[in-house]
This record gives sequence, structure tokens and C-alpha cells, in this order.
Amino acid sequence: MKKKICQVGWKRPSKCVDGLTARFVGVLFTLLLLWGGDARALEAEDWVLDNGLRVILVNEAKAPVVVTQVWYQVGGIDEKEGKTGLSHMLEHMMFRGTQSVPAGEYSRIIARNGGEDNASTSWDYTDYWSKLSSDQLDLALELEADRMHNLVLDPEKFRSENLVVREERRTRFESNPQGRFFEKFKQHLFQDHPYGRSVIGSMRDIVNYTVQDLEAWYYTHYTPDNAVLLVVGDVDFVRARALIHRYFGALPSGGGNKRVRLPKDQNVVGGRRLMEQDKEAMGSVLHVAWLVPSLTFGRTEDVYPLDVLAAVLGGGGSGRLYRRIVVEQKKAVSVQTQYGGTSLGPESFEISLEPRDGLPVAELEGAVLSELGAMMEEVVSELELQRAKNGLLADRIYAMDSVDHLAGMIGRLAINGLDWRAVVEHYPEKVQEVTGLQIRDVMRRYLSREKAVVGVLMP
Repeated sequence: MKKKICQVGWKRPSKCVDGLTARFVGVLFTLLLLWGGDARALEAEDWVLDNGLRVILVNEAKAPVVVTQVWYQVGGIDEKEGKTGLSHMLEHMMFRGTQSVPAGEYSRIIARNGGEDNASTSWDYTDYWSKLSSDQLDLALELEADRMHNLVLDPEKFRSENLVVREERRTRFESNPQGRFFEKFKQHLFQDHPYGRSVIGSMRDIVNYTVQDLEAWYYTHYTPDNAVLLVVGDVDFVRARALIHRYFGALPSGGGNKRVRLPKDQNVVGGRRLMEQDKEAMGSVLHVAWLVPSLTFGRTEDVYPLDVLAAVLGGGGSGRLYRRIVVEQKKAVSVQTQYGGTSLGPESFEISLEPRDGLPVAELEGAVLSELGAMMEEVVSELELQRAKNGLLADRIYAMDSVDHLAGMIGRLAINGLDWRAVVEHYPEKVQEVTGLQIRDVMRRYLSREKAVVGVLMP
């Protein structure tokens, strides 16, 4: 049975961050316990099989469970016009049977053994995971190796699953005014860049897929040397190595088919607007975005200041924009910021607001851009800065305490070629090193009014 699509990649939405209260003291105490200094070293192995499969093992024995993930270096950015959404369609078909596992049986096997499973498709990757008790690692690896090489793309099952994808498309976009708006905004923001494409694909393309399209996609991209196998949890490294060699070692390599997946440069054309009027919309939305660096693109040293800036602006009840725009000026009823930092190409820094009933969207836009402009002429106070850092570090602690979230964090970094150890283990110190001057500098460099791309949805 098909799972969900992950359409938004790895963007952390803003959330409520409390002040320098007892919670802050508790977070600092927890940090000291968990990291024991500047960085917390994970017990891990990172190596490559002869066929090119990269293997990452992380022992986090908080409970007798293990998360097994396979990440493929293929997603929306690899598709061409006329074939958008192929990666997502193939993700559906990966649950529709192999030569030895009947259609739909993969998830039933996992469930019968007390586990859960899922998959997602993004612009940069497609990933599959299962979570089982640690004594079932053998089963998880056997099933993943099987569908990496032995998938059966049956025409009848494809036709049936294609109808499921069409309905997903209708539900998420055609019948959803906000879905329609944000899909158009993504295209408007990135213009001709591959990140402007829809991950789920256009309805026209979905209807016209063939089994031959999927076969070509599968045999080209679902090879060991185009994948990362990740096992996190209560892992016995000796046993895991033996099982991985048994199930994956004999799979044939794809021949090292390395390709340029994204353009090296992306021109920023600001001052553009997308105005959408949709009678089905429940209310107005103001969305403002800028193209900014990631850990793989542009000035990578600006990623951590941008990360902290997103928390300064959008930290729930304590965030600058919430306090100024929602509470004091009463021009909006909600505000949210988003920034990721780990994409394979450029990132977007986004602010989304819902105006108060009756307020012209233009007035809200002016208030937001004026507030950002004022911040570019000052240095964020130490109190405000530390409050934002506190929220980021708390979020990271909670993520590190979950094998599911830790595995997802490592996988997203590894599949995009980043040094996952450096990012995961040294994140706290990188955040703490960010200064108010750096916050002001990145705002001036990237978040000017002239570089903003604005989207407005109105009923």
C-alpha cells in the first residue's frame, strides 16, 4: 500500500520559543549532559561496499529498535519537462511487489513483525525506511535489498497505482487552493531552475507515464552506487556488517553513472510578484521569499547565521515578527518563517503571514518589509539572540533523542554529499558562535526589499 509524499523537503517551520526562563536553564543543563562539551561524538561507521553502496551505521541504543533507511540520489531535479513526477511515481511502485514479495506485502510483513515503514520523494532524493525491533534487522535489510534489484513493474498494477497518484495530485493541488498557490509560487521563485518543478508532477505528465518510463528510471537510478544505506539504533556493528554484505554485496553496480544534477549558478531576480485570486481560498496569504545559500551552494559560512535569523524572526510568541506584526501592530493573525540549509542547491528563506480580517495585504507587506529594513540598521540584542539559539538547540536535542529523526537528519546530509558528522555533531557550537553582527550582515546581503519575491493569495 502506498505511503505519503514529502513535498516540502527539509525546511524547519518556526515554532514557539520561550524566554530566558527555567526552560533555558534546563536546555543548557541537557546540552551539557548530552554533548559533554563542544561536540557530541556519535558511535558510528561510514564505509562503502565494492559495488559502490555507501553504508552508515550509528549505534544509539536508547531502546531495542533499529531504523533502516535507503536513500537514492534521484528526485524531482533529475526529471525533464514532460516526465515530471517520475521519481514519485516509482516510489509508489516500490510497494507493488518484487519477484519474491507480492504487491502490498512489504508493509504487511513489516507490520506483522511489529514495525512501521514509509517513504518520501523530494527534489534532491527519494528515501525508504522501516522501524523494527533490533532483532529484526535481518528482515529489514533483506526486504530493502530485494526491492533495490528485483522490482516487478506489472502493467496492471501500474495502471491501478497511477490512478492513486492522480487522486493524490487532485487532493493536494487541484482541489486545494493553498496547494495550488504554493506550487505556483515555487515555480515563480525558482523560475527555470529544477527546484521550480513539482515533485508530484503535473497531471498531464502523470496521465502519460508508461511502464517503460518507470523501468528506465528504476534501472538507471536504483543501483547501489547511487544510494546510501543507513542503519540507526540498537546496532551491533559486527552483525550489521555481515548482514549487509550478505544481502547487498552481490548486487551489481550501476557503473558509476555520476552526473551534474543542478546548475552551478542561480541568478537572483528579485522584485517579482505573483498575485493569485482564488474564490475557493478561505483567506488571504502573504508569502515573501529570497534565494539564499545552503551548505552546498553559495557562501556556506552564512548558513548558521541564516538559521538563527529564521528563529529570531519566527520564534513563535517570542519571535520578532510575531511580537511586532501580530501582537503590537495587529496586522496579522499568524506568521511563520522557514529555512533549511541542506539542499543540494540554493535554499529559500521564506516568511508566510495571514493578514487580519479586512486588512489590505499591501499594508501587511509594507509592515513586514519595513520591520526587516529596520533590523538591518541595528544589531539584535544578546537577550533576543540567545532566546533564538535556545529554541534551535532545544529542537536539535529533541531530534537527537529520537532514532527516527536522527536517521533522517543524517540521511539528508549524506545523500547530498555533506559531512554529516561535522554538521550533526558540531551544530550546537556553530549556533552559539553566531553573533548579532552576522545576523545583520546576512539580512543586508540577502533579505533586501529589492531581492524579495512576493506571492499573494486572495479569496
